[in-house]
Amino acid sequence: MRIRKDWSAWDPGINFKTLPGAMGIYEIADEQKNCIYIGFAGGASPYGLRGELYAIFGMPAGSETWNWSHPHPEVIPTEVKQRAKYYRYEVTHNYYSRWIEDLTRFSEDYETLPELNKLPSAPRAPHLGRYHWKRDRKSTRLNSSH
Repeated sequence: MRIRKDWSAWDPGINFKTLPGAMGIYEIADEQKNCIYIGFAGGASPYGLRGELYAIFGMPAGSETWNWSHPHPEVIPTEVKQRAKYYRYEVTHNYYSRWIEDLTRFSEDYETLPELNKLPSAPRAPHLGRYHWKRDRKSTRLNSSH
């Protein structure tokens, strides 16, 4: 299952309280709304999805006074920060399995991972399974002659 939300353009003036401080997965897109990166906010991600999105798009003005001094558990590749224009997310406590599922679906749709998930500096994706959701249904039916 893919993230079903529409793409949202990043607004530097966004009220940080509108972004969830919860665990989940997110997708980042370029100017043409092509998904270029799929990531997750896990239990070690400071401020959850909110913190991950700010790590990618940049902290808002006035945030110098915030107590956000926690080290970031994963370094977001610089290329993601440079090309990110849109985002969408899904709040879930099953963030790791949903991240793998989203990567797998993308891989089956496009026969590759998102462009920036393939960078050596990106978190390494585990071995991805196959859903075979594109397979012809006729080939999966049992032989009715038995």
